[in-house]
Amino acid sequence: MITKKKSGLPRALSPEEVGVSSQAILDLLDEFDRRQLEYHGLMLLRHGKVVFEQYRKPYAAEIPHSIYSFSKSIAATAAGFAVDEGLFDLDDTVGKHFPEYRPAKKAAYWDQVTLRHVITMTSGLAFDVFHQNASPDWIKDYLHSKLRDAPGEIFHYTNECAYLFSVLIRRLTGQTMWEYLTPRLFEPLGIDVPFTETDHEQNPGGGWGIIWKLEDSAKFMQCYLDDGKWQSRQVIPAWWVREATQKQSDNSGNRKADSNKGYGYQFWMCRQPNAFAARGMFCQQGFCMRDHDAVFVCFGADADEQKPFDVIYPHFPAGFFTGERAPAPDVLAELRRREQTLSFPEPPPSPRAPALEQKLSGSAIKLRKQRLLNLAGYPQGLLPMTVNQMCIDRAGNMTDIRLAFGEDQLQLSWREGKWENSIPLGLDGKYRCGKVELAGFSFDTYAFAQWQDARTLYLSIRPIQTCVSNTFLLRFRGRRVKITPRSTPTFKSIAANLCKLSFAYLNNNPVMCLLSRFLFGIAPYILEGSHYGRVKRRK
Repeated sequence: MITKKKSGLPRALSPEEVGVSSQAILDLLDEFDRRQLEYHGLMLLRHGKVVFEQYRKPYAAEIPHSIYSFSKSIAATAAGFAVDEGLFDLDDTVGKHFPEYRPAKKAAYWDQVTLRHVITMTSGLAFDVFHQNASPDWIKDYLHSKLRDAPGEIFHYTNECAYLFSVLIRRLTGQTMWEYLTPRLFEPLGIDVPFTETDHEQNPGGGWGIIWKLEDSAKFMQCYLDDGKWQSRQVIPAWWVREATQKQSDNSGNRKADSNKGYGYQFWMCRQPNAFAARGMFCQQGFCMRDHDAVFVCFGADADEQKPFDVIYPHFPAGFFTGERAPAPDVLAELRRREQTLSFPEPPPSPRAPALEQKLSGSAIKLRKQRLLNLAGYPQGLLPMTVNQMCIDRAGNMTDIRLAFGEDQLQLSWREGKWENSIPLGLDGKYRCGKVELAGFSFDTYAFAQWQDARTLYLSIRPIQTCVSNTFLLRFRGRRVKITPRSTPTFKSIAANLCKLSFAYLNNNPVMCLLSRFLFGIAPYILEGSHYGRVKRRK
């Protein structure tokens, strides 16, 4: 017996009903805790039915969440529809569809790079990822990159390998990729058209930028697991599903165990036999085990994308079984309790600083502009830099910061580029919910503040449509203030992960790898350095 939600995904009354051990799921949750992997949502499906679903408050089933490069698998699906409908062929050269970008001097690669090379991340073009989003013409930047390797030989992962298909589909159909996908994918699967980051001409980024719900990820992956079918209807062409989810290029230069088993059409092959994944930064994962008819999806906040696999494998597929068993009542009851009780710990109440609070109320904090960070394209705003860097309409620097202290909460107001916002932060050991408008999108916030001592104020702000959070430590000395930002995942962990990923791009050259380790080692201290300013009375 099952229950159904409006979305169309059926729910099993117990995991054992579809051959999943409730105890194995409990052990899996303990493994997440043991490895300190912060996840915001987790869902397990078997035989097309949801057997476990959990969200960490304030994240919830109805709240969409950034999925970063998981978006690439969706963009590739749009390419699959287009190929199936005869709009283009994967063996077409990029020059055929983008002739105006032919270099002034004949480039050796121009008639060699095909759309197949692009979709399998083997174009050979050495695109500078640090230049990304800096220019209004991303296609020109990508196609005018130097040829680093012969097309088809070396795997090199870039966002532009998905973005190119977003632009191509619009050229051929007059529709944006999402308009094109709406009747073909979103409507059949019952997915609301997601919010997505776009370029300067409103083309979806393709390689990143989708914000949708965890269940949307689950439906998308279940459709792929079922060879493109959804509720007995063939939605995604079956031939495309087969090709997209099998090895098309060699990524064995990567150092992580589930990142070097092959790459399909914007899907990753996994070390678990006959398994594939759609993957986004900070552990936005969709993982299919064909041999066990199972799907895992999660939203997370950890810099190491390998971690979810390392958490799952000790417990699954061993936790699957054939047939149906009666669940142990106490184990099932504990599982149901765990489903409902996951949340971030409430912050402990802290002493107040009434004299300084009175002085700060009615004043504004003016910060010095960080010229180096702004030149590098990393303005310091409310959104963590890992979010702000991906936005086309970047908010800019926080200015005119105002603090209004009430009986049990702080009202934080500030200007950021063309936006002005104000949000509450709990001062009583409770979070407060607010809303901000930044970078062309509305974010809900979940925030609190604490006095660490009489001159040090700690702010914790979580924009919950993203997977990351920001903290700010404000140290006051007279009218001077020093503000130190920190993000979760930490920049240190992000840099360490990027360092490992860069080794494959550098062909594991020992000298270049050493240089890479040095540069990524100092990056957190530059990008999350302190900011200085003064408290000025408002007129």
